[in-house]
Amino acid sequence: MRLSFYPIITNMSQSGVYKWSFIDRVSLAVINFGVNIALARMLTEADFGLLAMISLFVAVAYDLSSCGLSDGLIHKARPTETDYSTVFIFNAAFGLFFGLLFFFTAPLTARFFGHQELIGIMRVLGVCFFLQTMSYVQETRLRKQLRMKAICIVRVGATLTVSVLAIIAAALGYGYWALVCTQLLLSAFFFIYYTIASKWFPRLRFSVKAFKEFFSYGVHLAISYLATIVGRNVNTFILGRLYPTPALSGVYYQGAKLANVPFNIGEYSLNSTFFVVASNEEDPERQRHLVREMFSIIVGINILIMMFMIAISAPGIEFLYGTKWLASIPILRILAVAECLVCIRAFFATICKIHGRTIFVRNIGFIELGIQLLLLHIFCSYGLNVIAWTQTGGVACAVLIYAVSCRRHMGMSLRSIAATFIGTIWLPLLAAATGIIASSLTPAGAFLRCIVTTTAFFLITVTLGELFHVPAYITLKNKLLRKHKA
Repeated sequence: MRLSFYPIITNMSQSGVYKWSFIDRVSLAVINFGVNIALARMLTEADFGLLAMISLFVAVAYDLSSCGLSDGLIHKARPTETDYSTVFIFNAAFGLFFGLLFFFTAPLTARFFGHQELIGIMRVLGVCFFLQTMSYVQETRLRKQLRMKAICIVRVGATLTVSVLAIIAAALGYGYWALVCTQLLLSAFFFIYYTIASKWFPRLRFSVKAFKEFFSYGVHLAISYLATIVGRNVNTFILGRLYPTPALSGVYYQGAKLANVPFNIGEYSLNSTFFVVASNEEDPERQRHLVREMFSIIVGINILIMMFMIAISAPGIEFLYGTKWLASIPILRILAVAECLVCIRAFFATICKIHGRTIFVRNIGFIELGIQLLLLHIFCSYGLNVIAWTQTGGVACAVLIYAVSCRRHMGMSLRSIAATFIGTIWLPLLAAATGIIASSLTPAGAFLRCIVTTTAFFLITVTLGELFHVPAYITLKNKLLRKHKA
């Protein structure tokens, strides 16, 4: 029997959990998207490029400062107070380590890239790590309790507050410091708000036994996340090193950031939450049913988003960001494919995490990164577009390997997995092609072309989906409208 601390997952409670996760991600996406538009118009490509150069170091530090121990807390059926305190102390110590590392290595990094501005940026970001790691356990505790509403309020409140301050700083002419201070203040607000929401602060207890338990589970996931992070950020790192101006890195970074925004909503509102729900489900057959059901939803939503992003990218970037960012259009389209595959790969990894196969997740992370780096080494001199395809190639190989390995846990054959993809992709592909053609035939400005593209895309999707009763469309529609067959 479950302890009352952990809610039993009923259909109603699942609906509430996913609803607040979705509200959380959509709200953050809208806020960040709007702020990004404002900052992109007020700042230069070089301002964004400076942060893009060191995005690899920043992402690696954030990942390693947790070492996957938070996943271990979620995976464990009933973590104790000592477990939470142990993970908190470790995270805080690692955050302090990386903060000091950034502070003292900042001059070396600036010399490596040839931009002295990076010294101040690196040192301020070092403070961010320590503050950010202080809130990991509080957030994990709320997630374990499935208190997604509280998480939503914390994240949206902190992001909204910081976003206003970032726009004010940019308007006052602070340039890239508007971007840097945003991350610093966000880390501080997260710590304060999460501590208030969780009503929890650690005790000075550190259990070596608990640490070993969580470390043995989480370290492999941390290494896998590390490989993914390197793959996401290595391209801007290479561009920052090869080219003297940070503008090129800024263009690539903006395309990558735009591609990530819509997929990030599905990733955290569905996949991340599903890991908690499935981990709390003790009936194996019920768990497999949840996996199969979520797989069709994950594939359907992400392919739909991918095709829409490809269709709307040209008029959307011109209208929202201006002509100076037009070079990021092909980058956005290519990386939309990569982000779609990343979300599907992440779902397969979640299945492995549920079954404790963390070493396998780690190994696939290395394989994916190795393939990407090999492709990057071969094609790095062929331009931005080809560099973007190297990222997509590595993720595609990882998805194939995961599909073969996870079919038994899902209760599906390779043929049925492939059929899910094929049965899902043709309708959004046709809708995207129609949207692009309709946009090209519209002689007016970018705003009208956005409207025409969006209207054509969803008109084709809904019309053909209803007319031919496309299974992927019907399943997704029923889930969104909360209709369940008897």
